[in-house]
Amino acid sequence: MKKRIILIGCSVLLVLAGCGAESKKESAEQKEAASAAEIMQAVTEEETVSSEPADDSSSEAEITQEQALEAIKNYCYESNPELESMADSEDVTVYFDVSTNEANEIVVLYRSYTGAQIRYYIDPVSGEVYVTELVPGIIDEEQKTDETFNIRDYLNKTAGSAGVSTGASAAETAGDTSRKDGERFEDVIMLEGMEEPVNYEHAVNNDLGIEIDFEYDSLARKSDSDKERFISIYDDTDKPDNYLEVTYRPENSDAVTASVSDELSKEYEIITDQCQLDKAGSCTEIVTSGGANGAAAPEKLQTVYIIPAKDGSLVAVAHYTIESAEGFGHRFDYMMNTLLII
Repeated sequence: MKKRIILIGCSVLLVLAGCGAESKKESAEQKEAASAAEIMQAVTEEETVSSEPADDSSSEAEITQEQALEAIKNYCYESNPELESMADSEDVTVYFDVSTNEANEIVVLYRSYTGAQIRYYIDPVSGEVYVTELVPGIIDEEQKTDETFNIRDYLNKTAGSAGVSTGASAAETAGDTSRKDGERFEDVIMLEGMEEPVNYEHAVNNDLGIEIDFEYDSLARKSDSDKERFISIYDDTDKPDNYLEVTYRPENSDAVTASVSDELSKEYEIITDQCQLDKAGSCTEIVTSGGANGAAAPEKLQTVYIIPAKDGSLVAVAHYTIESAEGFGHRFDYMMNTLLII
């Protein structure tokens, strides 16, 4: 609101005799003029301030539970596109739930197909998110992870639209015939919503007819004419828990899928779907989750890719423990998107 200030000057000046009186009069007039100028300057500054638009940086609407739930789904689906089909399947247990806790944080629970419980704690005003993890029987108390982000980056977006890489960056370099076997290079992948630099080595196996990139910092390559195996450097190479193995089978993909599904279903609940690898094209993907017939989930899981090739099929099997599903399991997904049939 503008303020109106009325200045009332002195209308009567006493005239004193002599030059001294006249001098005092002039001095008083100068002081009065200076005072009036200062007041008018203050009024002008106040009017300028009052006419400026109010700072509305804190006026952004609070995030609702419904918005938070949808945004976290977008975030999870972009980090792992396969989750969306799993969430709609009756063969595996994957679900999301939302609530608000006593600290007025919105809490979105993501129950993974591995049995892990991931909770996203969201500040409804700032949108900042921190994450905890709980795995019954392995991590029985919530543990805060290093994962943080702002949920507003994932509001009003459909899966795959928020700029999260799904393996294309690494895949762009896959099958580059200018790369030689053993050539090393740098790339970036997305893990738990964050960019992570990786050091890749290009592997060429002419007997199998494949090229593939692997992280030489965390995986050791064991190569044979009929098999490529990439084993965690932290595992016993004779009995590894986390590794990716690629072999060739002379049967067609339908026959291999039936055989593999029958074998896996003895121990696991499985979900079978078609997927598109960035370089190798269409394939069948079999993902294991809980134990067969309602039994507890085994400690080790598998994802099997069956790819038509030559007169038979390439079979890539990613083996990983439950606790490393979001680590090695996700890294193996990136590797598979660099696979090229030659």
